[in-house]
Amino acid sequence: MQQRPQRQQPLQTPPSPKQQQYRSSHNVRTKNQKGGLGIFVFGFFVLSVWFLLSLGYLWNIHHSTTTSTTTTTTTTTTNEHKVKVNPLLRPSIHRHSTETEKSDTTTKIPPTTTTTNHQTDNNSLGQYYGWQPAIKTDCPSVRRCFSSSHACPKTCRDELLSKPPAVPSDWVPDVTMLHRMAQDPQVVDFPPSLPNEFCENMSVSGGKQHDENQRALTAIGLTVTTATAPTTTTRLLCMVYTMADAHGTKIRAIRDTWGSRCDGFLAFSTESDPRLPAVSIPHTGPEAYDNMWQKVRSIWKFVYQHYATDFDYFFLGGDDLFVIPENLKAYLGTLQLHPENELHFAGRRFKGYGENNYFNSGGAGYALSRKTLIEFYKVMDDKDCAPTKRTSMEDVMIAQCLRRKLDIKLTDTRDEKGRERFHPFAPATHYEWKPHGDWYDNYNTEWGLKLGKDCCAPDSVSFHYIKKPAMVR
Repeated sequence: MQQRPQRQQPLQTPPSPKQQQYRSSHNVRTKNQKGGLGIFVFGFFVLSVWFLLSLGYLWNIHHSTTTSTTTTTTTTTTNEHKVKVNPLLRPSIHRHSTETEKSDTTTKIPPTTTTTNHQTDNNSLGQYYGWQPAIKTDCPSVRRCFSSSHACPKTCRDELLSKPPAVPSDWVPDVTMLHRMAQDPQVVDFPPSLPNEFCENMSVSGGKQHDENQRALTAIGLTVTTATAPTTTTRLLCMVYTMADAHGTKIRAIRDTWGSRCDGFLAFSTESDPRLPAVSIPHTGPEAYDNMWQKVRSIWKFVYQHYATDFDYFFLGGDDLFVIPENLKAYLGTLQLHPENELHFAGRRFKGYGENNYFNSGGAGYALSRKTLIEFYKVMDDKDCAPTKRTSMEDVMIAQCLRRKLDIKLTDTRDEKGRERFHPFAPATHYEWKPHGDWYDNYNTEWGLKLGKDCCAPDSVSFHYIKKPAMVR
């Protein structure tokens, strides 16, 4: 916590030369009454000025001391974004809005809670707390957004963001920013409201006739876990890897939906942007899909060095992943009920081709416990962990390292009825799946696939291949 500043004592202001002159002349008798009266009037004037200046000085001391012990509000206006300030509660994730356009202004609100170590201000750029992109409309229907050739960048929230502010080379993002914004009663409409049209039936192509994903979620009986003891005590950092050209689309969609419901959120990208937040960190080799293992290695090193003590679990996936943080926290909280085992590697288990090739699907996302992260960091540069290998199969490589060096096996994350919680596809794909002998069937042969409404647990935590604008919906 920040230490409460001590109230400063009023300082004694030394008399000015004019005041000294007054005091001297005041004690000198003169025979010239006219001259004496002039000296008296001049002295009285100087004394009055001195008194007023002293009063103002004491008031400034009192005012600065008082305001330093309270939360202040700094209001800055730009022509780009908007956050309303009003003492309302955090918006519900099911709330919708008929508002069609918001002005391009931002009210920036300083953080209202004390943060730890790297978040107090190691170049944290906290002035972007409260920032939101402007929400405008340029088309009458969000259904047009499902077309890749739509001309509705404002309605579909596909506009490129303005150039991000520069950050220092050693910048460490405050990953709690979005979560605090969602909890802050002064930040209204964050995450932002969505058009009522999103509540209507909407197919994967935007049509009104068939809503495949909604039908699947209804059959599964998907629910969002309400606050429970494990949920409230398990601290979760959610992370995604992405590219700079996805900041205004995929990352904005995550930011507008599930990102703030994690205790911390951070995008690892090719360009840093403190408004999101997103950070670019160096890694060995090129920025390429077939070099994902090196990028993910750098991500885990960065997370260990800056956030290892702040969270209980660390979840990583791609930018087309939809996560239900309440369910993820509740599930991970059940693992904490068994303190005899703190080494957890949780996700969607696959048994790939080859001997002993068990790994968690990178598409569905996976979570490391704090203890697993710490132990992984110690051995990740060992030759058995392929520290120089260039490959896209980062999910296979991390599983191989944890198994070979630390004997950490995959956590069975199914519910009591054998239904999966982490999903490598969209809801409708799992619900409608018909086995036909492809890789997905083969990767699940050892424990089998459940079909239809039993494909997915009601407290599922993630779905993959969720593209915009389905993410926003």
